[in-house]
This record gives sequence, structure tokens and C-alpha cells, in this order.
Amino acid sequence: MSKIAVLNEFSIEAIRDALQKLNAFDKLKINGLYAHQLTELEAIDPELFAEISDMIKSGRWFPYAGVWNNSAELSEIALIKSCLYSVRYFLDNFGKKYRVFHGKKIYNNLFPQAVYSSLFDAVVLDDENESKWLQGADDFRTLVMTAETVDVTDVDDEFIKANEFISYEELADAFFESHLDLETVTLPTCSIKPEGIEKELIDAEMLSAINGDDKTDKIREAWIAHFDGESEKAREIADGISGGKAPDIGKIKLHGDGVVLTEVKLSEDGSGDTVVRVAETCGKEQSAYIMYNRLNSGFRFEIMPYEMPTFRITNDGSGYAKEIYICE
Repeated sequence: MSKIAVLNEFSIEAIRDALQKLNAFDKLKINGLYAHQLTELEAIDPELFAEISDMIKSGRWFPYAGVWNNSAELSEIALIKSCLYSVRYFLDNFGKKYRVFHGKKIYNNLFPQAVYSSLFDAVVLDDENESKWLQGADDFRTLVMTAETVDVTDVDDEFIKANEFISYEELADAFFESHLDLETVTLPTCSIKPEGIEKELIDAEMLSAINGDDKTDKIREAWIAHFDGESEKAREIADGISGGKAPDIGKIKLHGDGVVLTEVKLSEDGSGDTVVRVAETCGKEQSAYIMYNRLNSGFRFEIMPYEMPTFRITNDGSGYAKEIYICE
């Protein structure tokens, strides 16, 4: 039976040892290293990273695509972002698109959909020890693969000579051919809501979209900083996108027939006031209402057909709002 060799330890010594074995034995293949570990390796030892890169491109080393790193908890949006940036990293740096998702656990019932949307065919999870099909929201399914592995740092030359080795990518082919009758586990409906820095990043991205600002690179940098455990760096970038603490867009409630939010931002004078612009889209004169609990504000206003008024809501807790004629 073919063996799956993995690198469990992330250290320069362990990576050098694995690379030495790859160079010595042509039939050896190694699975290991997430995107965040490869970026760290590139920063601390560029020459070793270059050697690993050559092995990845030649199909001898198979890194772990899927999540940026194997964090235990991810909200739905964070999971999708993590998949997206991991896929892009391996495409941009090595020209590789992998079909097997690697991660820590079953994150929530949207997990199969996120895997499918990111074009993965199967998953390998640290916390799962039984092969199965997972069925989640909207009847999306994904295949969980399990297999016995050997740590490449623990095997000697004789063991390598005596065995054949495959990657998880190759294992997926065998699973689809012979394991279609595996048990299907339906995941319960659940949700990990974004909180803290994740919510700040989501609000900053929504704010830039509403304002028509292309902050794609900055948003990506902020999410990756968060995935790498650099929350303060992520928060600093988010504040740079929003101009300070981002207005909580999700808590601005606008009531009106065809009256929509077109812009939300902090006032540029540093006061912390929130500036909101709306637009009437139905072509009729009407009365509308804005509620923003974070600033204890709620007010009604009259709007003319296709009018685009702008309001400034003060940050002093009084709930005072006034119409202004420029976007301050």
C-alpha cells in the first residue's frame, strides 16, 4: 500500500531534513506547509524557500491549500476569505491549483459550500479520523478523506526505499473511485458570527464598496495579517480604510420605499461623526426614516424624486443629525 509522507514540524531543521530526503530519493513525495508557513519561510530563509518552491513546481512537495493557516475557529466570511487567499497564493507563486482542502475541523454547515465554491474536490481535516461525506447548507456535499500517514522526519532510508509514496491529491482519485458509498453526515445549522477584528474588517470592506473605493489589496493584507495572528496590524489597516473606527454599516436601518444608502463614512475632521448619503430611486416624493443605534440616533426626513441628500450624525451621544450640502 502506498504511503503518505507528511511534515508535521515547522522548523528550518525539519524542512532541511525533508528536502535532503527528497533529493536523495526520487520516488519520495512530501505533503505539508500551509500558505502562512511558506510566507514565513520566505522571510526568514529565502534560499531554502526557493528550493522548496522548485520541489512544489516539480510535483514532489505538496503544500496544504484550503485555509491560510489551520485556525480552529473561523466565521463564514473569514473561512471564505481564507480559502480565497490560499488559492490565490499557490496560483500566483507556483502556478498550482490543488483539489484537496486542508484545515483544522468542520467549521460550520456552510463548510461544504465554501469548499465547493473554492473548487476543491475533497478535504483533509486534522480533527477528523473517519472518512465520510458531509452535507451542509443548500445540499452541498464534500468528501472528507482520512488515511494513515508517516512523518517524514521519523522515517529512515530503508523505509523510503521499501515503499511507494503518494500525495493527498493522488489519494483523492482513489477515494472517488472506491468510496462513493461512504456514510453521509448532515451538518446541523449553526453559525459563527464575525466579532472583533473580523467584524471590523468586514465593515471596512463594505464601507469601501459603498464609497466606490478599490481597497482590494489593503483588505487582503489586513485579512492575512489577522490569519497570521497580527491583529493590531489588521486593525490598523482597517482603520486606514475607514478613516478611523468604521461606522457599523449593518446597524444603520433605512426605511423608505426605494430609498437606498449610497455612501457611509466618518467625517474627515476627526470628530467621529458619521456622514450618510441616501438616494430616492422610485421617482416619488416621500417620507423616510434612518435609525442608527450606535450613535443613539433616529430621524425622519422628506425626500424628493431622485434626490440624494446627505446627513451628518454627531458622535456626542445626543443623537443629533442635520442635513449638509457637501460630504464633509
